[in-house]
Amino acid sequence: MSLRFVLFLAGAGVLLPMVAMSDDLTRDAAVGRALASNPTLQAARAAIGAAEQQAKLEGMRPPLTVGAELENFAGTGSLSGLDSAETTVRLGRTFELGGKREARLAVGGARVAQQKHDAALARLDLEAATKRRFNAVLAKQARVDMTTRQLALVREIREAVAYRVRRGASPDADLPLADLGVVRAEIDLEGAEHELSSARVALSVLWGAETTAFTRATGSIADIPELPSFDALRQRVPQGADQRRFELEAQLLEAQLKSAETTAKADVAGTLGVRRLEAFDDEALVLSFSMPIGLSDRSELARSRVRAEQSGLNERRKAAELERYSSLFSSYEELKHAQHEYEALKERMVPAAERALALAQRGYDDARYSFLQVAQARGVLHSLQNERIAAATRYHDLLTDIERTTATFGVSAP
Repeated sequence: MSLRFVLFLAGAGVLLPMVAMSDDLTRDAAVGRALASNPTLQAARAAIGAAEQQAKLEGMRPPLTVGAELENFAGTGSLSGLDSAETTVRLGRTFELGGKREARLAVGGARVAQQKHDAALARLDLEAATKRRFNAVLAKQARVDMTTRQLALVREIREAVAYRVRRGASPDADLPLADLGVVRAEIDLEGAEHELSSARVALSVLWGAETTAFTRATGSIADIPELPSFDALRQRVPQGADQRRFELEAQLLEAQLKSAETTAKADVAGTLGVRRLEAFDDEALVLSFSMPIGLSDRSELARSRVRAEQSGLNERRKAAELERYSSLFSSYEELKHAQHEYEALKERMVPAAERALALAQRGYDDARYSFLQVAQARGVLHSLQNERIAAATRYHDLLTDIERTTATFGVSAP
């Protein structure tokens, strides 16, 4: 029995997707599940509700106050007991001047907008994390498929070698080497299956499930999208979702500045009450007003603090934009390298290893090479196939990271 045909199959079809099953999971479906029920995202939505309620609380008008006083009682002489007591019941309220309530509402609205933006960023982060974990499942599936075929092949090879040894066409030492190849392939398959199980659980927990509810992730890790234009990506950085956070912070500081300006105008606190004079058996109204003084210094200090924060905001935004550009450039260079590595493996290295294996097998059939040389050639091919899967995975992950870095709300990634 010749080994040429079965050994040739070792390099074929490693990354081809298997037939889809009825309960397969697509990338979009995985993202949809995560966005619908991820606990972290649910917590972010709850935080928006809390911020809205806090804004309403801070925007409420000052409450009414009720007070009572009892004077001139339990004294001596004519003031003993309650005969000369004066009892006053008051109803008071603080009247805000200078638009303080409107300013507080503006500050609360700005904070709600920030919380909504943070929730949107959490959504983008979750989408990226789901895609990366989906990529991991695809990669692990490809490795399981490859090692499954590898195990089937080495078992066939082992039978072919055993047949040649029995006929005396190969030395007895070839059989133990073939047995070692089977054991190694069995270990590789077991490891690949464990890694796939872990990757499936890591993906499922993103939508709150502890067990996987899908049979297989659809698609192939070998499907490499086209390399996007760096110039198009670069133009998206200043308008990116992360940079939007600085615009919202600027709006909050502007609202805080206006709120600080309103504090320069004093509020008026007034009370209206009824006083009962027991000594005269009469009643009378009591009206009082009060207002603080010396608020201008406090207001100016508050405004100075906000202006100082405003002066540093633009510089922090510029620094963040430069840092994101640096990260984008680095990721893009790595993306190009991953593409180059994958194409080199696919078009040059793996085919060369397949040819080397075929030549080694031809020499083995002609009794010019030992089976050890065939096993070494097969090992090189297997290693390169693993590298091809790894290069494809890196490409997908880097592209996901770049899409997250350049994400703009309401605009699809290029």
